[in-house]
This record gives sequence, C-alpha cells and structure tokens, in this order.
Amino acid sequence: MNSYFFIAKENGEFDHIQCIQDLGCCYWWKRSIKNMEVGDIVYLFISDKIHDRVMYRMKVIDIHSTRDDEKYWKEFKPDNDCFKFQNISPVYTGKHLNRQELEEHGISRHIQRPKRLNQEQADWLEKYF
Repeated sequence: MNSYFFIAKENGEFDHIQCIQDLGCCYWWKRSIKNMEVGDIVYLFISDKIHDRVMYRMKVIDIHSTRDDEKYWKEFKPDNDCFKFQNISPVYTGKHLNRQELEEHGISRHIQRPKRLNQEQADWLEKYF
C-alpha cells in the first residue's frame, strides 16, 4: 500500500468539500497519476482561503470508476475511467497540516501533481487522522 498527497483547488469549478460530505467519496482524473492501486491512501489538501490544509484521509476503492459527481461541477466533464476515493477518517479541522508544516516534512507547498509520500511523511500525516 502506498500513500499519496493530492491538492484540491476550491476555485469554483468543482466543490470537493460538498461532494465528499454528501457522497463520502470523490473522483479523480487518471491523467494526473496513473499507477495507484485499490487500497492506496490519499491525503487530500483543500486549497482555498478558508481551509488551506490537509482535511481528508481517503482510500482508493476503484481504479476504473465512472464519475458520478455531476452536481458538484460548474461545467461537468464526464469520465468513464477515473479513480474513486472513499473518505475513511473524520474530516481534519485542526490548525495543523498547513503548507508550512507540510514543507517542514518534505512535502513542497508548490506541488502541482499528486505526490507519492515516503513512509515517514505518511506516518506523520496519519497521526492526525
């Protein structure tokens, strides 16, 4: 099992928070990363002016899923072969796991694509969930 760090930008195109709250899951384009497997863990950083921290610990439950989140898109983009992540922990609402703390643990604040975490980084993040 591997652990990954993803950034979800809350920029008005898609509402990750509401989707996860309502469905307990979210979907992700495969073009961003291709080698994840069922059972892998995803730490989801919500990037916006309010949260700007890791909020979710999710598990990959399907690697060939059909996107079923149309109502959360400003302009829906169908996808019949994407990852499906299920939320597996309570939402993190603390004051840690922000960009500065992530960088102190070797997770760059400037990351653009999903990043595979090393064991030390994954263990550190898991302590908060």
